[in-house]
This record gives sequence, structure tokens and C-alpha cells, in this order.
Amino acid sequence: MKIAITTASGHVGSAVADFLLDLGGDIRVRLLGRRPEKLTRFVRRGAEMTIGAQDNVDYLVRATQDVDAIFWVTPPGYGSDNVRAFQNRLAKAAATTLRINRVPRVVNLSSIGAELEAGAGPISGLHDVEGLLDGACGNTTHLRPGFFFENLLWQLDSIRKSGTISLPISGSQRYPMIATRDIGRVAAERLADGSWTGQSVAELHGPADLSFDETAEVLSQALGRKIRYVQCDRQKMRQAIIENGVSENAADAMLEMYDAVESGKLRPAQPRSRQTTTPTTFSEFARSVMLPLLTETVTH
Repeated sequence: MKIAITTASGHVGSAVADFLLDLGGDIRVRLLGRRPEKLTRFVRRGAEMTIGAQDNVDYLVRATQDVDAIFWVTPPGYGSDNVRAFQNRLAKAAATTLRINRVPRVVNLSSIGAELEAGAGPISGLHDVEGLLDGACGNTTHLRPGFFFENLLWQLDSIRKSGTISLPISGSQRYPMIATRDIGRVAAERLADGSWTGQSVAELHGPADLSFDETAEVLSQALGRKIRYVQCDRQKMRQAIIENGVSENAADAMLEMYDAVESGKLRPAQPRSRQTTTPTTFSEFARSVMLPLLTETVTH
């Protein structure tokens, strides 16, 4: 079985590659990326590597010839002047590729809220992606996870300097939160299973719904010092995002997404169940991922 993985150097894509390479057997992994140095560790383990642009149809067709399944991730496009147009351009390239190569199955990384056609920022763009992939392939699985634990890695500098994490969302607002490694495990299992057919949506809710007040408490325990959550001003957040290299359009889309969380518009469509619940807790993530990074930052 040949499986292609897009954005193979990202948090989720790299986890998918790790799990599939661990499975071994007759599974052959083909990685699609832009920077070969980020993929060499997988190549050493037996993966194939192809380098090119994900919106280039010619490249995608060559890179996915003869594969049995594709793991598709639409990059965030934070630097784009029109994030939704960027998402659609990549999805159309994927759809064309699926038709030309008649790829049997696609597992697509989407998000909770992708059923919303408008009003959810970049997640509404993922609504378009799902539709385009469904129109090009009869066997699709759209994984819709919650808030990534890894999104808090953007807050490392603030945690180190002021002991705070901050977003324009109420500290008491609960939302499903998940480790990207758990998403990768679910995706790898689906990709390695050649028996499923049809089009489906699978939400992934992590181990629990958490508020940001609660994440601050967990971080305090894991790091051994007081961490506070502070709800920030929307415009200050917008300016801070733009200063970090995000386009104005992308910043506005992100704020729309945060507003949708705050209002309750952006919420799970499926009930929490054994199937939607994943094992890695935020406490485990804080200790195993965030604590070493913060220690390294302080040391250097």
C-alpha cells in the first residue's frame, strides 16, 4: 500500500508519517514537502521524498501517481492576502489531482466547525476544501479536530516573560482541545485501512473540553510557577498577529474564528464519545513538550 502525505513536516503530517513508518509491513510512505532538510529523518527510515509546491497540479500528479491514499492538509496561508482564495486554490489542485490519478481514498485534515459556510474565519475555508475533495473522490474522511495544544506554543515568549497566556476569548469558555500526535495516530490508522468506503466526517475532541483558565492552571502545575490567562483586546491581538508576519486578511479571519468560539457559533457538531475522545491530556503535553521548550528558552 502506497500512502502520500502532504505538509509532512508539520505537526500533524509528521505524526502521520511517524505512525505509518512504525507500522511497516507493506506500507510505503511518500512525503510531499517544500524543504528536504525537514524530511530527511523520515527518508532514513524508508520514506520516499518529493519536493514541490502544493498548489502545482503537475507536481501533485507526479508525486501521487499509483498511491492508494492521500493525507491532505491545507496549509494555513497566514501570509496570503486572501486566505480563503488560497485555501480554494490548493483544494482545486488537489481535486484535479485526485481525478487524474483516480486516487482511491483521501483522509483530509479539517476542523470542528467546517460545516459552517461562513462566519468561522479560516475554518469556513475548510468547508470549501471538504466540498471540493468530496466532488473529486468517492471515498473521503474529513477529520475535524478541536483546538490544537500546539497552538499554545505561540505563547511561549509571553509565558516566559510575564507568566501569561492570552487570546481574545473568555477564560471560562470551554472548547475541545487535542494533541496533534493523537490526530496523526487516527489519520494513520484510517490511511492504513484499505477497506472503508464512502464519505464521512469524524470529529476529534481530545481528552476533555477545557477553558483557558483551566489550561493556565494546568500549566502552573506542570511548570512549577504561576501562569495566568488574560483575555486580551481584539485590536491589540490583531496588531500582534500582524507584527508576527501574518497578513491583515489572515489576522481578520483568525479574529472571526475567535469570535465564533466566544459566541458559541463554533462548537462540535458530534457528541463526545469513545470514538471522538483521544488520550493525550494537556497536563502530559505541558510536561513533555512545553516545559522542555521553556527550559531551553531560559537557558539560551
